[in-house]
Amino acid sequence: MLRIAMVGAAALLIAGCSSSDSPPAPESPPASTGHGSLAACLHDNGVPDTASPGAAPGPPAGVDQSTWDRAMSACGEFAPGPPAP
Repeated sequence: MLRIAMVGAAALLIAGCSSSDSPPAPESPPASTGHGSLAACLHDNGVPDTASPGAAPGPPAGVDQSTWDRAMSACGEFAPGPPAP
């Protein structure tokens, strides 16, 4: 009797784990928004490439504030942290 109960419990467990109402995962990964995406976007929007780890927030040396503001507006989706207001 215990054996039948164990087999029944296993069958229910397998049946419960095997069905899914969720849609299948997408076949291709979304476009990369990882490391480098912000830098590439800033470069495309007039900010020269800079590799300054630990740099202070704001425009790098040689970039005027208006160019920086336009680039950050265009590239905000790639910036780490919470979205800009």
